[in-house]
Amino acid sequence: MSVVIENLKEALNGESNAKRKYELYAEKAMEENHPEIAYLFKAVSFAESIHIKNHTRALSLMIDSEVNLDEFVYVDEEILREKTGDTFSNLEDAIEGETYETKQMYKQFEKNAKSLGNEVAELSFSLARDAEEVHADLFSLYSKYLTKGTPIEKRKIYVCQICGNVEFEEPPENCPVCDHSKTFFKEIDTPN
Repeated sequence: MSVVIENLKEALNGESNAKRKYELYAEKAMEENHPEIAYLFKAVSFAESIHIKNHTRALSLMIDSEVNLDEFVYVDEEILREKTGDTFSNLEDAIEGETYETKQMYKQFEKNAKSLGNEVAELSFSLARDAEEVHADLFSLYSKYLTKGTPIEKRKIYVCQICGNVEFEEPPENCPVCDHSKTFFKEIDTPN
């Protein structure tokens, strides 16, 4: 089980850094007059907090104790600020990160948890992986819009508070990632 504990800690560190990074990317997008891209970054940052909550719960159950994230999560604000580029570069970085989590990291973590019979960790990894795929697709879409100079229409964004899935305009009757009802979706406030 120690490999799954280490996987959860690695995921928690990664999600915590992604959450803060996307907050910074949202600020940069606002500075560069891309409010809809800022809104997406803000929504995905909130989605990452859902993954943090789920992984923390899984880790807590595994170690039969409260989890203190400060013991192993390190977010270097200075480095994240230094690595914040222009909005296009930030979208490309987000696509790369979300794709890595989907195709490599969570895929392996999920296999590890399954092989060791840890259903809670397996579910947490699976939900995060599926939501990260949606995030990567949305960042890719917005990157294409930005590259082509296509205006991005203003739309409401909702995040599933169970899995971190992101939906536009109206939440579906049931989340396509975790199958929970639309009552579990939260509308994200537009950035200021």
